Amino acid sequence: MAARRSVVTTVEEAATLIHDGDTIGIGGFVTTNKPCAVIRELAKQRRKDLTIVAAPSSVEVDLLIGLGCVKELITPYMGAEALAPVTPFFSAWAGRRFKVQETDNGTLIAMLKSRIQRVPFLPVQVVGTSICEHNEYVSVIDDPFGGPPLAVARPVKIDVAIIHAMRADKYGNVQHRGAHFLDHLFAMAADKVVVQVERIVSNETIRSTALDTTLPCEFVDAVAEAPHGAHPTASQNFYRLDTEFIKVYVNASRAYLAGEPDFYNKMMQRFVYEPWTHAEYCEAIGMQRLFGLSLEGSDS
Repeated sequence: MAARRSVVTTVEEAATLIHDGDTIGIGGFVTTNKPCAVIRELAKQRRKDLTIVAAPSSVEVDLLIGLGCVKELITPYMGAEALAPVTPFFSAWAGRRFKVQETDNGTLIAMLKSRIQRVPFLPVQVVGTSICEHNEYVSVIDDPFGGPPLAVARPVKIDVAIIHAMRADKYGNVQHRGAHFLDHLFAMAADKVVVQVERIVSNETIRSTALDTTLPCEFVDAVAEAPHGAHPTASQNFYRLDTEFIKVYVNASRAYLAGEPDFYNKMMQRFVYEPWTHAEYCEAIGMQRLFGLSLEGSDS
């Protein structure tokens, strides 16, 4: 039996697994558990022509759109809820600077599951909706059992999935703290999987809580330790959403789109391009601010 090997890497090295033109899957859900550390590194390394397949998304994908990294987008939602019902660059440029495949959660899940199961398609309940017209992965066919017309979703090929989780051991056994959303489906559907975690712990720690393991090492190609790596989104049961930071991003992006780019450009320089490591990003945000968002040891 071959010896297990460590898959530990850095955020910066993990991002090199993603190349121009790749299709990447992004886990998490809206403003929770988004792999922002790796996404910022992709932006800094100026990846381009990316196809993004994502669970309901927020500023992490909008950042990539604003910096010209995205060619095509497949996600059920793009917004920061009350902070920005629709994110700025998506609202301004969808269908203009990048292509959008309209979807809902059920259709996205069918696209992932058909890839996992290696079947040509799976049925979805979207007949009569615009998804049938505006998603090239969906077709309407005759029901082979004589029923009404049926919508089916074909597989989506994902080159690399990027996921944020609570912890992992050096071999890539991953545990979330709370819901894991669609992360397991992205991992099983992808050719490669990168997981950024709040902490890397011993294999003994993982084995002592083996039933909490949400992704076994067989699915994981790289693990990067990135405390506060989901910032400015929340990390489930670790820290809250940084609402003030997101408000600043939204206002800066809207100003950019209105023809006043200085504030946005300075923000990108300070928080994307200047930090050479994730640790330097945390320093730029300020550790006091990050600690103030913490949920550890709190009942809230």
